[in-house]
Amino acid sequence: MGEGRVVHTDKFPSTVHTDASVCLGHCFDSVREKIGDKALKEALKLSSSSAAGGLRMTVIGLSETLSYTAGKNCAYGAGGKIINNYFGSLTSADAEEIAASKPEILLLCGGYEKGNRTSVLHNAEVLAESNITVPVIYAGNSVISQEVRSMMKAAGKECFLVRNIIPNIGELDTEDAEGLIRNLFMKRITNMKGLSKVQAQIGEVVMPTPAAVLAAGTLLSNGTASQEGLGQMLMVDVGGATTDVYSFCPNKGYNGAKMIGAPEPDSKRTVEGDMGMRESSICIAREVGIDVLADGAGVSQEEMERGIQRRITETSCLPDSASEQSIDDELARKAIEVSVRRHAGRIEHVVAGGGVQNQIGKNITEIETVIGTGGVIVNHRDPASLMRNIFLRPDEPEDVLVPRKSEILVDRDYVLFAAGLLKDYDDNAALSIMKKSVSK
Repeated sequence: MGEGRVVHTDKFPSTVHTDASVCLGHCFDSVREKIGDKALKEALKLSSSSAAGGLRMTVIGLSETLSYTAGKNCAYGAGGKIINNYFGSLTSADAEEIAASKPEILLLCGGYEKGNRTSVLHNAEVLAESNITVPVIYAGNSVISQEVRSMMKAAGKECFLVRNIIPNIGELDTEDAEGLIRNLFMKRITNMKGLSKVQAQIGEVVMPTPAAVLAAGTLLSNGTASQEGLGQMLMVDVGGATTDVYSFCPNKGYNGAKMIGAPEPDSKRTVEGDMGMRESSICIAREVGIDVLADGAGVSQEEMERGIQRRITETSCLPDSASEQSIDDELARKAIEVSVRRHAGRIEHVVAGGGVQNQIGKNITEIETVIGTGGVIVNHRDPASLMRNIFLRPDEPEDVLVPRKSEILVDRDYVLFAAGLLKDYDDNAALSIMKKSVSK
């Protein structure tokens, strides 16, 4: 740990659905061969978990640009995966839809401190009267928090109270809510097969993997007391089902635009559940068009359709020909392009009042460094070619607040999540490991 370098890495097929300790045993055997049994026994052992695809969450707010957006950022920051969201007044039909989608946590937000009460209480009442059985986290106007919990408790529902995530105009306070979400996440994985055997060897799982990556990115961006960080940066992680985007920079008004809506966090994570290389590849085709994908890959539409069908049915497949590799490359490019634009903010022009520019979302135009991670990027012969459309395209208006020009790096050793776990034990070692891993 003192040298700040990676000594050994390895990977094995997951055994989470049978016995998690089996795969852990393979990992330990591999490490033991490298450093010896004595060093392995004495080593600090840390772990994270994706909890079989992420913690499924539903977020409910009062307005799209304020409490809902703040709640969404809070859920993502804690490592959650949002499966549906609502803002405004809930209906009984909405509640039925939520129950049918089977979330694992419901985050209810809304109202500044001493602000809106009626609408928040209405939503709480609809949820209380529904057949939803998952824990409800209330992160809205604290004046009515006890009333909300009493309503839920009377209906036999589990309800947790946390600090209001948007207590006042321009303020964001998500730490309390994020901590509770992570704790509930950890409780969820206690049902993992073989977990008791895993815990006997490594102790408790420290945090959700996405939260570990967010922590790592924050450290890599900001640095430590004795080491400089990389400054403002963006990270893109492409997987088989989702694409995660992380930005690390303060939000600023673009060219004098007025920032409206919920405050944007300096360290922000978003997850695009329909932008993935395998089971979600059909969603990429629906988003950009099968013809656009085919043209970009240099294959026929029929070849692209067959390629996507193969990826949906054989999620572990790897490209086995030049055309298959081209299809994979184009899917990655489009997943990254779309995901970064959903993550970034935008400028809206209001004609009334002599012309006003409103900024909605986060301005990431000044990002200086882009880091790619995830199997398709890390293992690619030319990863920069997959990330070229992160930047503003010549045909796009300036109103799209994506990076203009940045250095492209790759997490070569695939260590970001591990560094995020190490951060609280030795932040300088964690930073050194990441700096040695990220390169062109």
